[in-house]
Amino acid sequence: MHSTTSILSNLRPVGGTALQSDHHRTVYRANTEPVDADAYPSGLAAVIDLRRVDETAAVPHPLAASPGYRGVPMFDPSSGLESAAEATALEDQYIDWLDRHRSGIADALRAVAATDGDVLVCCSAGKDRTGIVSALLARHWGDSVEAIGDDYAASAAGLVDRFARERAASTDPEATATAQRCVPEIMTTVIEYLERRWGSVDDYLRAIGLQDAEIAAL
Repeated sequence: MHSTTSILSNLRPVGGTALQSDHHRTVYRANTEPVDADAYPSGLAAVIDLRRVDETAAVPHPLAASPGYRGVPMFDPSSGLESAAEATALEDQYIDWLDRHRSGIADALRAVAATDGDVLVCCSAGKDRTGIVSALLARHWGDSVEAIGDDYAASAAGLVDRFARERAASTDPEATATAQRCVPEIMTTVIEYLERRWGSVDDYLRAIGLQDAEIAAL
Protein backbone atom coordinates (compact mmCIF):
# COMPACT_ATOMS: atom_id res chain seq x y z
CA MET A 1 0.00 0.00 0.00
CA HIS A 2 1.28 3.46 -0.84
CA SER A 3 1.26 5.84 2.10
CA THR A 4 0.40 9.40 1.18
CA THR A 5 0.66 11.41 4.39
CA SER A 6 1.94 11.29 7.95
CA ILE A 7 -1.12 13.04 9.42
CA LEU A 8 -4.10 11.09 10.70
CA SER A 9 -6.99 13.53 10.81
CA ASN A 10 -9.21 12.00 13.52
CA LEU A 11 -6.77 10.64 16.10
CA ARG A 12 -7.04 11.47 19.80
CA PRO A 13 -7.17 9.83 23.25
CA VAL A 14 -10.64 8.55 24.15
CA GLY A 15 -12.31 11.27 26.22
CA GLY A 16 -9.24 13.50 26.04
CA THR A 17 -5.89 13.27 27.79
CA ALA A 18 -7.16 14.41 31.20
CA LEU A 19 -9.74 11.63 31.48
CA GLN A 20 -7.01 8.98 31.22
CA SER A 21 -4.27 10.83 33.11
CA ASP A 22 -4.25 8.36 36.01
CA HIS A 23 -4.58 5.22 33.86
CA HIS A 24 -1.75 2.74 33.32
CA ARG A 25 -2.25 2.95 29.55
CA THR A 26 -3.81 5.25 26.99
CA VAL A 27 -6.64 4.17 24.71
CA TYR A 28 -6.71 6.14 21.46
CA ARG A 29 -9.46 6.44 18.86
CA ALA A 30 -8.91 7.08 15.16
CA ASN A 31 -10.08 6.83 11.60
CA THR A 32 -8.28 4.70 8.99
CA GLU A 33 -6.55 6.30 6.04
CA PRO A 34 -3.49 5.42 3.91
CA VAL A 35 -0.98 7.14 6.16
CA ASP A 36 2.60 6.49 7.20
CA ALA A 37 3.15 4.38 10.30
CA ASP A 38 4.61 7.37 12.12
CA ALA A 39 1.17 9.01 12.05
CA TYR A 40 0.31 6.77 15.01
CA PRO A 41 1.42 7.01 18.64
CA SER A 42 4.62 5.04 19.20
CA GLY A 43 4.62 1.85 21.23
CA LEU A 44 1.03 0.73 20.68
CA ALA A 45 0.49 -2.69 22.25
CA ALA A 46 -2.75 -3.32 20.30
CA VAL A 47 -4.61 -2.00 17.28
CA ILE A 48 -8.28 -3.00 17.36
CA ASP A 49 -9.79 -2.52 13.91
CA LEU A 50 -13.59 -2.53 14.02
CA ARG A 51 -14.10 -2.55 10.24
CA ARG A 52 -15.67 -5.35 8.22
CA VAL A 53 -13.43 -7.78 6.35
CA ASP A 54 -14.30 -6.19 3.00
CA GLU A 55 -13.27 -2.78 4.37
CA THR A 56 -9.93 -4.00 5.67
CA ALA A 57 -9.28 -5.70 2.33
CA ALA A 58 -10.05 -2.51 0.39
CA VAL A 59 -8.02 -0.22 2.68
CA PRO A 60 -5.50 -2.30 4.66
CA HIS A 61 -4.60 -0.75 7.98
CA PRO A 62 -1.15 0.89 7.94
CA LEU A 63 -0.26 -1.10 11.08
CA ALA A 64 -1.77 -4.40 9.89
CA ALA A 65 1.64 -6.08 9.90
CA SER A 66 2.37 -5.11 13.50
CA PRO A 67 2.17 -7.88 16.14
CA GLY A 68 -0.63 -6.18 18.06
CA TYR A 69 -2.99 -5.65 15.11
CA ARG A 70 -6.37 -7.37 15.45
CA GLY A 71 -9.35 -7.29 13.14
CA VAL A 72 -12.38 -7.26 15.46
CA PRO A 73 -15.40 -6.44 13.25
CA MET A 74 -18.05 -4.73 15.33
CA PHE A 75 -20.87 -5.53 12.94
CA ASP A 76 -22.08 -9.08 13.55
CA PRO A 77 -22.26 -10.70 10.09
CA SER A 78 -24.88 -13.17 11.31
CA SER A 79 -27.38 -10.33 11.73
CA GLY A 80 -27.50 -9.70 7.99
CA LEU A 81 -28.06 -5.99 8.63
CA GLU A 82 -26.04 -3.14 10.03
CA SER A 83 -29.21 -1.67 11.55
CA ALA A 84 -32.96 -1.97 11.21
CA ALA A 85 -34.50 -0.30 8.16
CA GLU A 86 -36.61 1.96 10.33
CA ALA A 87 -33.52 3.21 12.22
CA THR A 88 -32.81 6.15 9.94
CA ALA A 89 -31.33 8.74 12.32
CA LEU A 90 -27.84 8.00 13.64
CA GLU A 91 -29.14 7.95 17.22
CA ASP A 92 -31.56 5.18 16.29
CA GLN A 93 -28.88 3.26 14.37
CA TYR A 94 -26.47 3.37 17.28
CA ILE A 95 -29.18 2.28 19.72
CA ASP A 96 -30.01 -0.60 17.37
CA TRP A 97 -26.34 -1.60 17.35
CA LEU A 98 -26.29 -1.95 21.14
CA ASP A 99 -28.45 -5.07 20.73
CA ARG A 100 -27.84 -6.20 17.17
CA HIS A 101 -24.04 -6.08 17.38
CA ARG A 102 -23.56 -6.80 21.06
CA SER A 103 -21.17 -9.68 20.29
CA GLY A 104 -18.88 -7.40 18.28
CA ILE A 105 -19.01 -4.68 20.93
CA ALA A 106 -18.14 -7.26 23.58
CA ASP A 107 -15.24 -8.62 21.50
CA ALA A 108 -13.83 -5.13 21.02
CA LEU A 109 -13.99 -4.31 24.71
CA ARG A 110 -12.50 -7.67 25.66
CA ALA A 111 -9.59 -6.90 23.35
CA VAL A 112 -9.04 -3.58 25.16
CA ALA A 113 -9.30 -5.26 28.56
CA ALA A 114 -6.77 -7.93 27.59
CA THR A 115 -4.10 -5.40 26.59
CA ASP A 116 -1.60 -4.10 29.13
CA GLY A 117 -0.15 -1.30 27.01
CA ASP A 118 -1.51 1.52 24.89
CA VAL A 119 -4.39 0.66 22.56
CA LEU A 120 -5.76 2.14 19.34
CA VAL A 121 -9.44 1.53 18.50
CA CYS A 122 -10.34 2.44 14.94
CA CYS A 123 -12.87 2.02 12.15
CA SER A 124 -13.27 3.79 8.83
CA ALA A 125 -14.10 7.37 9.82
CA GLY A 126 -13.39 6.88 13.52
CA LYS A 127 -16.81 8.33 14.31
CA ASP A 128 -19.55 5.69 14.41
CA ARG A 129 -18.33 2.25 15.49
CA THR A 130 -15.30 3.77 17.19
CA GLY A 131 -17.64 6.36 18.69
CA ILE A 132 -19.77 3.72 20.36
CA VAL A 133 -16.81 1.83 21.85
CA SER A 134 -15.21 5.11 22.94
CA ALA A 135 -18.40 6.34 24.60
CA LEU A 136 -18.80 3.09 26.53
CA LEU A 137 -15.21 3.29 27.74
CA ALA A 138 -15.45 6.96 28.70
CA ARG A 139 -18.68 6.45 30.65
CA HIS A 140 -17.22 3.39 32.38
CA TRP A 141 -14.29 5.62 33.41
CA GLY A 142 -16.73 8.14 34.90
CA ASP A 143 -16.88 10.81 32.20
CA SER A 144 -20.04 12.93 32.12
CA VAL A 145 -22.69 12.38 29.46
CA GLU A 146 -22.11 15.95 28.23
CA ALA A 147 -18.35 15.41 27.87
CA ILE A 148 -18.95 12.17 25.99
CA GLY A 149 -21.20 14.05 23.56
CA ASP A 150 -18.53 16.68 23.07
CA ASP A 151 -15.86 14.05 22.43
CA TYR A 152 -18.09 12.41 19.83
CA ALA A 153 -18.70 15.75 18.09
CA ALA A 154 -14.96 16.52 18.05
CA SER A 155 -14.66 14.11 15.12
CA ALA A 156 -16.42 16.63 12.87
CA ALA A 157 -13.36 18.88 12.62
CA GLY A 158 -11.04 16.04 11.65
CA LEU A 159 -13.42 14.69 9.03
CA VAL A 160 -14.14 17.92 7.11
CA ASP A 161 -12.08 16.93 4.06
CA ARG A 162 -13.24 13.32 4.09
CA PHE A 163 -16.88 14.39 4.34
CA ALA A 164 -16.43 16.84 1.46
CA ARG A 165 -15.07 14.03 -0.73
CA GLU A 166 -17.97 11.79 0.24
CA ARG A 167 -20.54 14.46 -0.59
CA ALA A 168 -18.92 15.12 -3.96
CA ALA A 169 -19.08 11.43 -4.85
CA SER A 170 -22.53 10.74 -3.39
CA THR A 171 -25.49 9.68 -5.50
CA ASP A 172 -27.74 9.97 -2.42
CA PRO A 173 -27.08 13.34 -0.75
CA GLU A 174 -29.77 12.80 1.88
CA ALA A 175 -28.29 9.49 3.06
CA THR A 176 -24.80 11.00 3.03
CA ALA A 177 -25.96 13.93 5.14
CA THR A 178 -27.53 11.53 7.64
CA ALA A 179 -24.35 9.46 7.89
CA GLN A 180 -22.18 12.55 8.36
CA ARG A 181 -24.10 14.07 11.28
CA CYS A 182 -21.68 14.59 14.13
CA VAL A 183 -23.20 16.61 16.97
CA PRO A 184 -23.13 15.99 20.75
CA GLU A 185 -26.84 15.16 20.97
CA ILE A 186 -26.36 11.96 19.00
CA MET A 187 -24.14 10.27 21.56
CA THR A 188 -25.77 11.82 24.63
CA THR A 189 -29.07 10.36 23.41
CA VAL A 190 -27.48 6.92 23.08
CA ILE A 191 -25.88 6.93 26.53
CA GLU A 192 -29.08 8.22 28.16
CA TYR A 193 -31.07 5.45 26.44
CA LEU A 194 -28.56 2.83 27.53
CA GLU A 195 -28.73 3.93 31.16
CA ARG A 196 -32.53 3.99 31.15
CA ARG A 197 -32.67 0.47 29.77
CA TRP A 198 -29.76 -1.27 31.49
CA GLY A 199 -29.09 1.00 34.46
CA SER A 200 -25.42 1.72 33.75
CA VAL A 201 -22.69 1.04 31.22
CA ASP A 202 -21.24 -1.63 33.48
CA ASP A 203 -24.64 -3.34 33.67
CA TYR A 204 -24.82 -3.22 29.87
CA LEU A 205 -21.37 -4.77 29.63
CA ARG A 206 -22.48 -7.61 31.90
CA ALA A 207 -25.63 -8.05 29.78
CA ILE A 208 -23.53 -8.51 26.62
CA GLY A 209 -21.34 -11.10 28.32
CA LEU A 210 -18.36 -9.39 29.90
CA GLN A 211 -17.25 -10.80 33.24
CA ASP A 212 -16.54 -8.54 36.20
CA ALA A 213 -12.80 -9.18 35.88
CA GLU A 214 -12.90 -8.04 32.26
CA ILE A 215 -14.83 -4.91 33.18
CA ALA A 216 -12.35 -4.14 35.93
CA ALA A 217 -9.48 -4.59 33.44
CA LEU A 218 -10.92 -1.82 31.27
